[in-house]
Amino acid sequence: MDRNVHRTVLDTKDNNEQNNTAMISLPLNGLDAIWTKTNIFHVSILSLLMLLTLLGNVTVIITIVSHAELRKKRVNIFILNLAVGYLMVCFASIPTHILYRILDRWVLGAVACKLLVYCLSVSLVSTTLLLTAISVDKYQVVALFLPFLPRIFSTQYLLGIF
Repeated sequence: MDRNVHRTVLDTKDNNEQNNTAMISLPLNGLDAIWTKTNIFHVSILSLLMLLTLLGNVTVIITIVSHAELRKKRVNIFILNLAVGYLMVCFASIPTHILYRILDRWVLGAVACKLLVYCLSVSLVSTTLLLTAISVDKYQVVALFLPFLPRIFSTQYLLGIF
């Protein structure tokens, strides 16, 4: 008797969970895309993030390339390279993540998998090294500039006292 009651409670619980998820299955060239509220939310956020990344970095690239005085400064060249690196990350990771999120499996094949891992590795390492180079550059600017200042002013400058 207890087993039947327990089984009925579990069956009822499973039916209620299935009714709450509300999945819609759409045919997509033989692949079934499962759209749940969670997937729709994640895809929307990722799409918005991709759009903002694209707009922001393209704006930075166009601004630096179109103004000759901006191209002369070392920091702006670093920022230009960072924008290109972030675009690489944007185009390599977000669309494949959206595709994997929708289809719930990898469908692009082994070659695309290896190529994608290579592109992501190169773009992430390049952006990390660029951030390191910017930090070293800033350190050199501060370390080389401060000895030329009077001793009292440089101490006040470092402490933020004016």
